[in-house]
Amino acid sequence: MKIPLDIRRLEGATILVVCAVAAGWAAVTDSIPASSELLRTMLIAGWFLLIRLLFMKNIPSPTGSGAIVMGIGIFINGAIIHFASLNNELARPLTQVLFVLFLFIAGSYIMDAVKRRLFKTHFANPLGSFAVGTWIAGTSVCGIALCQRLPDWKPLVQILVIGNIGLWLFFISRAVRNFFLFLTTDSWRKVHGVLLLSTVSTQSLVIVWKAAFGTSFYYRLLAPWMIMFGVLFYLVSFFLIARRYAQGDSAIDLDQGWFNTNCIIHGAMSITGLASAVCGVVSANIILLIWLWVLLWFVIVEIVEIARAVKRTRLYGFTDALLSYDPTQWSRNFTFGMLYAFTLNFDLAGSVAADTILQSLHDALLLYFAWVVLLFLFIEIFVFFRDRLTPDVTVTRSKI
Repeated sequence: MKIPLDIRRLEGATILVVCAVAAGWAAVTDSIPASSELLRTMLIAGWFLLIRLLFMKNIPSPTGSGAIVMGIGIFINGAIIHFASLNNELARPLTQVLFVLFLFIAGSYIMDAVKRRLFKTHFANPLGSFAVGTWIAGTSVCGIALCQRLPDWKPLVQILVIGNIGLWLFFISRAVRNFFLFLTTDSWRKVHGVLLLSTVSTQSLVIVWKAAFGTSFYYRLLAPWMIMFGVLFYLVSFFLIARRYAQGDSAIDLDQGWFNTNCIIHGAMSITGLASAVCGVVSANIILLIWLWVLLWFVIVEIVEIARAVKRTRLYGFTDALLSYDPTQWSRNFTFGMLYAFTLNFDLAGSVAADTILQSLHDALLLYFAWVVLLFLFIEIFVFFRDRLTPDVTVTRSKI
């Protein structure tokens, strides 16, 4: 018989609340001892699996879904420190939730490999394949969180980092080939900020390696070269993106011609600055220049984003314009969180800008911008679940 959609939603919402409360209880309370972190993580995974099977749409993870881990993880690794209660009480359980999310998304890609559709789905498209960079950066962000919040898990992170480097080598080999394609054919007319994930993935390795293995002579020797390698990818990507919008056949269409991933224009340099600050071998004045570049492009890109939001709202209405889910939206959460993390780790006092108005700007960002990061994270989580938990059609059940 047919079950009315409203009743079906009510049933699902009721059970979902019970499952969510149970998962939250396991994650937050001390009913499961802290020494049993693995057991707690397994219980969280079990409840997540229950929610996934019963209530969420059965959709394979798009290539860019690693950005979910990036967006949530960078909050745990950065802005959460501004909120003392969250940092003290929830940072560790949130890290476990992040790890479970990482496993679920990675599991989807593993299933694609088992079904022999991994390459066709995620690597065949020259532009879309750059989204694989979220796999690398997501693994790095998750690994950093585990090292900081669950240090006993560091051996696991070290294994993940080594595997991540192997994936990065394959990803970069294809990225270089695709860059050559964009530079020599008309395919540059379709590029956007996803190209910059080549930079993000590269710099993320510099940061996670130090978190997992610490510093050494060889790390201090290689880190600056890796950072410069990432900057080279940034310059090529920036040139191609600028070329698209400067030499396009018509004015920029903010609705169809501007992409969420373009916020990585400032996010990619934020992670470059963070890697420079973390590795400890880059001059504070060079990091200052990176920080100023990030702030400049943050203002430019977000002004365009506001104009785009206004136009889309006029065209489609508030709900369809701003509350329709797309995995690329997580790139905004990541770039906002990365700006905060970069600012947090950049000691402006060691540069020529010490005791200038820039110091006040630096302090203001640390004081207020964490709230922006948190707000946008809540909004994106809401938009995600609104999409994934909304039934497409009326559910029918066979008569017994």
